[in-house]
Amino acid sequence: MATISQVLKNRKPTIRLSEPQKTAIVFLAPAILIFSIFVLWPIVKSVRYSLYDWNGVGPLSDYIGLSNYQELLHDKIFWKALKNNGIVVIWSLGTQIPLGIGLALLLTRGLKGSSFFRTLYFAPMVLSEVIVGVIWRWIYQPFFGMANAALVELGLDKQGWLGDEKLVLMCILVVATWRYLGFYIVIFIAAIQGIPDEYYEAASIDGANAFQRHRYITIPQLIPTIRVSSVLIIVGALKSFDLVWVLSQGGPSHASELVATYMFKEAFSSNNWGYGSTVAFALFLIAFVIAITFIFFTRQKKDT
Repeated sequence: MATISQVLKNRKPTIRLSEPQKTAIVFLAPAILIFSIFVLWPIVKSVRYSLYDWNGVGPLSDYIGLSNYQELLHDKIFWKALKNNGIVVIWSLGTQIPLGIGLALLLTRGLKGSSFFRTLYFAPMVLSEVIVGVIWRWIYQPFFGMANAALVELGLDKQGWLGDEKLVLMCILVVATWRYLGFYIVIFIAAIQGIPDEYYEAASIDGANAFQRHRYITIPQLIPTIRVSSVLIIVGALKSFDLVWVLSQGGPSHASELVATYMFKEAFSSNNWGYGSTVAFALFLIAFVIAITFIFFTRQKKDT
């Protein structure tokens, strides 16, 4: 007679999936496959390339271990680019979130022409970043651009804009705000419209004015949307490339250099694919850690 231990040992574990679970696997499989091919696999390959001194042509033969990462730690241009990325993140959070909420509140009050202004604010999102960059390069053109033409009309001196080390990054930040603000306005409009009217009616009965209703009802109800928007802004600002590359290519003198533009220069301009892959993987780690940390702390705060 077999003992209980022998029965348990010989018994093969069976995994039974319910019909909803099977359906979920079927629908998720294509997305997971595409994500693995176009996201996970390039990350793995980037890590491998970063361990070699490779010019992008020929086999990987010159293995140098962590030398590229040691060089990265002492690379002044990389740290300057990372600092500029930090400025972009802080500027984007400090402008797009407050302006997005403020304009969304105005556009949900039933003002005449609100539909027109919604379309106007969202219009830049329809354009590609390359087109936006080309348009604003003409605006910032030092000799016949609209920006300097406006200064002349006001009796002020012309500026170098994208050619001035002190102004170039601010010029790019203005363009980025113009480009993405409409997206967050639409998000906050949808969130505001999802707040039940009963909250505002009860607050009005209690004597709350418009400012108090927005402070104690609207803003708290928008916290989840603000969290999601903040994550999108942080990750988007850290991996910014197209707009900066079209406007300034990181110049002059790396004044507007971002980590993504520096990575592109090292890999495609200098043919230093090993070091370029190191910069790319460092950017991925920074964005991943910041996003996960932000999500973790906001969830902890929500649970408590």
